[in-house]
Amino acid sequence: MTTSISTFSPADDNLHPVSTNFYETETFWFSFFVPERNVGAWIYTSVRQNAGTTAGGMWIWDDTATQPWDIPFYENFSSLKLPTADNATLLSPTGATITVREPGMVYDIRYSDRDRVTAELTFHGLERPVPLRRGAPPYPAASHYDQTGHVTGFVVLDGERIDVDCFAMRDRSWGTRTERGYRRVGYTWLADADLSLLTYAAPADDSDNIHSGYIRRQGDPIAITSGYRSVDRDPEHGWISALELTVVDEHGAQFTATGRVQSRFVLPGATSVCVNSALEFDVDGRTVHGEDQDVWPIAEFRRARRQ
Repeated sequence: MTTSISTFSPADDNLHPVSTNFYETETFWFSFFVPERNVGAWIYTSVRQNAGTTAGGMWIWDDTATQPWDIPFYENFSSLKLPTADNATLLSPTGATITVREPGMVYDIRYSDRDRVTAELTFHGLERPVPLRRGAPPYPAASHYDQTGHVTGFVVLDGERIDVDCFAMRDRSWGTRTERGYRRVGYTWLADADLSLLTYAAPADDSDNIHSGYIRRQGDPIAITSGYRSVDRDPEHGWISALELTVVDEHGAQFTATGRVQSRFVLPGATSVCVNSALEFDVDGRTVHGEDQDVWPIAEFRRARRQ
């Protein structure tokens, strides 16, 4: 990566010291997919040390439903006790356990809801964690890292074992985060052994300017300087059915990928909604899988759907 982007420290695997701000928030996100079944999933943990609470959980969706109460599995807590943590393991009261096997690169992820689901997964990073440029949206007041990886393992859901062998994304953030003031964001990624692409877009109509992200093509990640995310939306529901990404990296090279949605899940927040879509991309004739997170303030999403 270029010197304009800071580097990862093994200390960033741990909970960070906090300021006195009540809204200090630290997040741990791991995704995984089973493309042949149109399955997408998150294991997500959000820690507010000053407030003394942990939120998050696990959700698994497919092409049979889009609402939390209808998808195959949804568990999303809001106010549990703080996790226990040492230098290697975060044990969350949500049911998630994250163990560092190699700082910044290899993690064991476990999840159990004590009833319907257990998960045993391992994440191997495809590149070193890549931070956003300081002050870049959508987290201008927080530190943030992204990283694609190879995820293997299995999930047992309602007695059925589902094997997992996919490429997926994880991220980490820490800093001030409130539940108001969300703006529209387009967060899109795709990955395989030879390619990682992450884009942050500022949506406007249906051609969205890409302002940051990175691309890895059989080498080190390179920062993205510009581009656009062009989307097709379902006329009834307003969510994305297909999209095209075109980006330009710091060396002036251009890259394009087109994707179609395999399944989606509508994740509600306090004042925002995030439509998570599992996608199948065409990259120069080969298939690469990824995800789009289409974030809206709820009132704005409501108006757009009515129009």
